[in-house]
Amino acid sequence: MADDAVAGTRASDAMNARGLTAKRDYVRGLEQRADAEALSLLVECLCDESWYLRELAEDAFLRLAERGAGVLRPLISQGLWFTRTSAARVLGRLGDRAAVPALLRLADDANATVAAAAREALSAIGRERGAASIAHALHRAAPDLRRRRLDDLAGRDRALHDRIERLMRSTDVMNVEDGASLSDDLELVMASEARVEWEPVPGTPPDPLPGPPGSDRAGLAR
Repeated sequence: MADDAVAGTRASDAMNARGLTAKRDYVRGLEQRADAEALSLLVECLCDESWYLRELAEDAFLRLAERGAGVLRPLISQGLWFTRTSAARVLGRLGDRAAVPALLRLADDANATVAAAAREALSAIGRERGAASIAHALHRAAPDLRRRRLDDLAGRDRALHDRIERLMRSTDVMNVEDGASLSDDLELVMASEARVEWEPVPGTPPDPLPGPPGSDRAGLAR
């Protein structure tokens, strides 16, 4: 009887291994095809109850990069909670600036796991040359949503929060029509941020000009 039980366990393990291999091969084949139908089937994998299949699909979308990002963006605001979580996670790791406005809203999702994934995705995008895009979207957001997201960012990454607030004070950056185009290494963004950093705080008197030799900074004789 014991031998039968052991044999049954081994058979079950073998079947599970074959199942995992089959899933891996299936997703790999879809990734290699990367046509419209294959991308649609990868989305179905993100909707599957199998965490392993969803994990394989997430990895495939990461390797597909921009080809898959456009398919994932609509999933942020619809579907099962774990599908929205996967989509947010992948788009964050891709640094997808076009997803920022939807992620700002998703961060208030009723499902705590979804909301946490959206907040982490925003932080990841901000660290991946997307701080200006986040600033641009927050500038256009409702005041209460803007405050919540800034508070979230302050708790997660104070340096990123401070940078976003500086960028929000740049008229040139905020007036750009397409926020997704605002990569942090864009010349406009870098120049605007440099100007904001060096602008004096309103109401602060300028430093006095140095006086002639033999005088102090106020120009008084020593």
